[in-house]
Amino acid sequence: MSQPRSDTQAGLIRLTTRFSLARASAESSRFSLRQRAVAELVATALFIFIGVGSVPAVLLQGDVTSASGADLGFIALTFGLIIAGVCYVFGPVSGSHINPAVTIALAAVRQFPAREVPAYVAAQMIGAVAGAAGIWIIFTDRAIDLGYGFGLTHFDTTVTSWTSALLAEGFGTGVLMFIVLGLGSKVAPSGWAGLIIGLAVAAIIVTLGPVTGGAINPARAFGPLVISTIAGSVHNWDQWVGYLVAECLGACVAALAYMVVTSPRPELDEISPRA
Repeated sequence: MSQPRSDTQAGLIRLTTRFSLARASAESSRFSLRQRAVAELVATALFIFIGVGSVPAVLLQGDVTSASGADLGFIALTFGLIIAGVCYVFGPVSGSHINPAVTIALAAVRQFPAREVPAYVAAQMIGAVAGAAGIWIIFTDRAIDLGYGFGLTHFDTTVTSWTSALLAEGFGTGVLMFIVLGLGSKVAPSGWAGLIIGLAVAAIIVTLGPVTGGAINPARAFGPLVISTIAGSVHNWDQWVGYLVAECLGACVAALAYMVVTSPRPELDEISPRA
C-alpha cells in the first residue's frame, strides 16, 4: 500500500485544480484601484460604443427600425469581436469584467474583493453611458429617432411575459458566468479566454435577441437607456430594473453552481493492487 497523502498535499491538489482567477487578481493588483476602475470605464465605453453602436449602424443602412435575422447575426458578431478586443487589452489591468453582474457574482464566490465591487460597478455604469453618448454624437438624432433601434434592450409585453423575459435574461447571464469561470480554470487553454467569451456572448445574443434584446449585462442596457431618456425618446426603466435583478441573480446562481460542480472530492488514499 502506498503512503497516504498528507492533509497539506491534498489541500494543494484541491487548490491547484480550482481557478486561476486568483492568479489573475494577483496580476491586476499591480495596478491601483483607480487605474483598474478607469480601465473598466474605458473598456465598457468601447464595448457599448462599438457593440450597441452596431445596432443603429445596421438599421440606418436599410432605413428600418427593426433588425432582420441577418442583421441580428452581424450585430451579435460585432458584440463578440469588441468583447474579445477589450478582454485582451484591458484584461491584464482590471480583468475586463465590463459587466456588473459578473463582478457581483465573482465577489459572491470570493473570486473578487467585495470592497472593490462599488468602484467597478460605478465605472462600468459610467462607461456605458459614455459609450452610448458617443453613439448619439456620431449618429446624431438619426439614431435616437429609431426608438428602440438606438440599441435599447426590451421585450414586447404583448408577445413575451415578464416571467419568460426575466428567466431568459437570468439564464443567459448564467451561461456567460459559467463560461467565464470555466475559462478561469487552470485546465483551460491559455490565451483563448477573450475570443471564447466574445463568441459565447454573440451566440447568446443570437438566441435571446429576438426575445429580450439579449442584454445579459446591466450596464449594456443602462447606457443606451439613459441617453434615450435624456433625448426624450423611448424608455423602459421598469424592464431595466427587472433585467438588473434577473441578470445578477442568474450570474450568482451560476457561479455558486460552478463552484459546487467543480469542487474536487476529498482525496482518498491510493491503494496499490495486491500481487
